[in-house]
Amino acid sequence: MASRKPRILVVYKKDAYQQYIQEQQDPHLLQLLQKKHPDLLDMQQAHLVHEQAMEAVIHALRRLDVVFDLAYRADVRVTRRYDLVVSVGGDGTFLQAARSVAQTPMLGVNSDPARSEAVFCAATHRTFQAMCRHALSGRLRELKLYRLAISLNGRRLAQRALNDVLIVHDDPATMSRYRLKIAGAAEAQKSSGLWVSTAAGSSSAVLAAGGVRLRWATKRFQYRPREVYRGRLSHPRLLGGVLGAGTSVRVTWLMRRGSAFIDGPHVKVPLRFADQLDIRLSLSDPLRVLGLASK
Repeated sequence: MASRKPRILVVYKKDAYQQYIQEQQDPHLLQLLQKKHPDLLDMQQAHLVHEQAMEAVIHALRRLDVVFDLAYRADVRVTRRYDLVVSVGGDGTFLQAARSVAQTPMLGVNSDPARSEAVFCAATHRTFQAMCRHALSGRLRELKLYRLAISLNGRRLAQRALNDVLIVHDDPATMSRYRLKIAGAAEAQKSSGLWVSTAAGSSSAVLAAGGVRLRWATKRFQYRPREVYRGRLSHPRLLGGVLGAGTSVRVTWLMRRGSAFIDGPHVKVPLRFADQLDIRLSLSDPLRVLGLASK
């Protein structure tokens, strides 16, 4: 009996040029492109670079003895067994693909290293074929990244955060009001929002808000209010810190409208007055990322 060929899911992005110019035909952007605006020309060039990377990845897969499926990142639903999930784009594409992944290892391909940091992506289109071969043979280094489990009013959400959760009012110019409870200490706060971040997300938004960088493989997470309000009646003490896996962050939302954003803008959980979010580090089913060193 012939052995089963490895099956790979390739998750790709649509860049800004493809979405807003080619597909939506945005009249303002088309006018700027016609005038050869330098930023639109750069957007066009970025599109060409991404397309070349996609073509290189597909060509490499056809050279390997594998079966592969393609999925646009906004539509990805992992409904069958794969041996490997490959994201082609940057960190945004990687994070969207990771939402649907439990046990399957992931390999990120940075489709435009000159423009994209893509810290989760170990490969480029030039190195992809060799790294993919090593991944399928189990010879590529694996890093386990722990995610945040989130419950709303006692109900566990399906989404987990690989990077961070932002709890904030829907209007970015409106102050957020909430009650924060951590390990027995509790207080009401006013701020521009609250970050709760994994170790893998500790080098991004929470760091800019005053948090600390953690080693990616550590079993810890952190919280950090951003632009917390201090006044005559407000003397906040819970201003951020690193927490262990056994600790939970509880946020009681104290406004009529708000949201919890999970790993960026695409997953938005609406919040109403008195809603309770509980966030903790999940040690089950960490994301298995290939090709990365522990940072």
